[in-house]
Amino acid sequence: MKIDNRSKELKGWDFLVYTIINNYFSDNKEFTLQEVYSFEEKFKEVYPMNFHIKDKIRQVLQHLRDKGIISFVSRGVYKMLPNEIVDIQVEEKHQNLVYLISNESIPGWVKIGRTSKIDQRLKNLYNTSVPLPFYLEDFITASSKEESMFIEKAIHTIIDTLNPDLRKNTEANKREFFKMTPEEGKKIFSLVAHITAINPVQIYIQ
Repeated sequence: MKIDNRSKELKGWDFLVYTIINNYFSDNKEFTLQEVYSFEEKFKEVYPMNFHIKDKIRQVLQHLRDKGIISFVSRGVYKMLPNEIVDIQVEEKHQNLVYLISNESIPGWVKIGRTSKIDQRLKNLYNTSVPLPFYLEDFITASSKEESMFIEKAIHTIIDTLNPDLRKNTEANKREFFKMTPEEGKKIFSLVAHITAINPVQIYIQ
């Protein structure tokens, strides 16, 4: 996965579409509008009631062009302009995870965060404030703390952008709790793994 300084300045749809372009069509490669459209179905899996995804993609490409991030080559063809790539150092001691957890005593909500020690994190959350332990539903591994922060931002951005009623417009605003089922959360994790070109690890080894 590629991270550069521009991604830190972008929000909402600008951040999501830029992440796709940066991970799939950078390195001075030309890409087409239709290639970016190919991600529409993944977005629909997360938010099937959004019928304007292609319109939003076109609008974002214009935003990114105005910001000097991409250039227009010809009708329906674009190119990423070069920028400084952040050097990601792999951390060998701990496995960085972005996690999706649930708790039967908090039905209809999930928690999404990041940690380098998931077992310890689950133990710390199981305290006197909850009657039942938290359960690990899904996770994405990262090679560094910075990469895990980027993945977490991508997940939170997708949720707050596609459906703000799941956190942004709730009593859990700006916290790590989201009003959704674990199955809905897993779809979002799958989408993020796809747009960031990360293959999520299926088995967690303690």
